Amino acid sequence: MGSKCIYCKGSIIKQKGSRLKVIGITKVTIPSPMHPIIPYNIILLEDEFGNRLPKKTMREFKIGDNYIEQKAKTDEAVSVVKIKYDIYEAIKESVELLNSFKFDKDDKILIKPSIIAAAYPYQTVNTNPDFLNALLILLLEYGIKKENIIVAEQALIGSNSIDSASKAGIIDVCKRHGIEFADISKGPFEAVEFDGYPFKIFKEALKRKLVNVPVMKTNFQIGISGAMENLSRLADEQTQRKMYYDGITKAIPKLARAINAFTIADASNGMQGQGPLSLGEPAFLNLVLSGKNAAALDKVFCNIAMLQAPFYVNASLPLKEIEVVGNEIDSLKYPIKAPVADETPHPDIKVIDGKACPACLNLMYGLTSRLVGLRGEQMSIVIGSMITEDVLKGKDRVIALGDCSIRKLQELKLDNIEKINEDMDHVEQLVLLKKLLTTKGVPKISSIDKVKSKMQMLLSKVVR
Repeated sequence: MGSKCIYCKGSIIKQKGSRLKVIGITKVTIPSPMHPIIPYNIILLEDEFGNRLPKKTMREFKIGDNYIEQKAKTDEAVSVVKIKYDIYEAIKESVELLNSFKFDKDDKILIKPSIIAAAYPYQTVNTNPDFLNALLILLLEYGIKKENIIVAEQALIGSNSIDSASKAGIIDVCKRHGIEFADISKGPFEAVEFDGYPFKIFKEALKRKLVNVPVMKTNFQIGISGAMENLSRLADEQTQRKMYYDGITKAIPKLARAINAFTIADASNGMQGQGPLSLGEPAFLNLVLSGKNAAALDKVFCNIAMLQAPFYVNASLPLKEIEVVGNEIDSLKYPIKAPVADETPHPDIKVIDGKACPACLNLMYGLTSRLVGLRGEQMSIVIGSMITEDVLKGKDRVIALGDCSIRKLQELKLDNIEKINEDMDHVEQLVLLKKLLTTKGVPKISSIDKVKSKMQMLLSKVVR
């Protein structure tokens, strides 16, 4: 909101009413794509200043009733607030509806957004910079000193964290407020263990109050990227690789319970479809979700978005036992597009995903994106360690990409599948994948192909 009225050019003073009364009611009995659950009521509320606002609710009201926003009674509660006009107000309301987390002016804070790749804000791959800006304004208004706040993140393995944060608009927001941005991949890390599982965690996240700020989105590998998944990049590269190789859906709940974090989740847009990277689409949810229990928050999000909650989320409390404040779940339910398991940016390349680590996932997206526009024969790329012989049966145009799948295929003694190693130069990888895509029949890499790829790589370095 600007500081001047667009009509009279006078100063604008924000008014926030504390007493709301119902002055109008409309009952809706016909479903629509954005509002599939019926019947519901649209009530018109008026505050003591005469300001009016509509609100969707499943509850019954009468004209003249007082409307009171109930605060949380339990520490495990999740608040869900609809963004109307102001992200700042929605974040503030979502935090103040809860009693599980309080900010003190002497707190040292680490904000952990989600910034996984170099993408513009409108692509909804990363936490919205406007969301982070509003959160920083709120923390500074609480009296927390800017020198006591750090924003920290690391991009997917293989991507540059600073470049990603710059393109996402996060670095600009930090500079505007004089806040430090830290690249988690640089460390230092500290060993932490939970339920027998070892983690190496960014040391500052263990010393400070941790505010987890994920962007809520679909994820074709694990169902959703949300409050729990966002914590995984607090771990060093070796730990992340191990978590995915051992089974990420088993490791994430342990990590979430090993770290004391409070989540303020960005669903100002959110992502649907083929997330978590740029194949996904904005979901336009206009929500803020907050809570101490990351699993409970993810479960509430899945219910609102009408997505099948993945196992690692479902293992938390039953939904009926989670206290939800702010907005009612049924009044917000809106079906967003679920991801499918085998899509890549390239129409002729499918993926067989064995819960690949961030490095292999990033590599697959990067290579297949670069080949868009070149048509070839249908083929499949195998990534990740959670693969079996049965998954590969009947597929004759298959290649293995990255260390996770190559190591797993060696364990399974499947040596007849061509491989592109993770530690090859990117140009070599691209040349070999292009050759395999355009080869008819069973794709093979010959010694001549390897020489050509190296020559292409050397030539590209000379041209640069």
